[in-house]
Amino acid sequence: MARSTRSHATRRAPMGVAANAAPRAERGRTDSPETPLAVRTKDVEVDEALREYVAKRAGFKLGKFAEAIERITVRFEDLNGPKKGSPADRCAIKVVISRHESVLVEVVDADPRAAFDKCIDSVERAVRRALEKTKSKARRR
Repeated sequence: MARSTRSHATRRAPMGVAANAAPRAERGRTDSPETPLAVRTKDVEVDEALREYVAKRAGFKLGKFAEAIERITVRFEDLNGPKKGSPADRCAIKVVISRHESVLVEVVDADPRAAFDKCIDSVERAVRRALEKTKSKARRR
């Protein structure tokens, strides 16, 4: 498989595009100005307002790293199922970074939006650390 020789200096647009908007082979690494964001659910009602909030907030928090990010997956899951009592919703965010290991953060909270807010803050810090590690290794060489 031939690799593209294009520069990675192209600026990407804000995140929030549906995942698999175009096949990866067509998009390539920097051909598309969009970073795919997928929101997946399991036993949790995620309305359109929450999906828009997730896309907007992810773009705000992770947009500065857009050149390095290949895709983002946000998963919501109801841990208690149909039981009544204390609701427990899990939010897991996975960020696939070019030429790095993926970043995965999970948070459990009573509300999906609250779980997402805590999770996206942690993901931002984790992505920053992952990218800074590479910079410091390059400086040592």
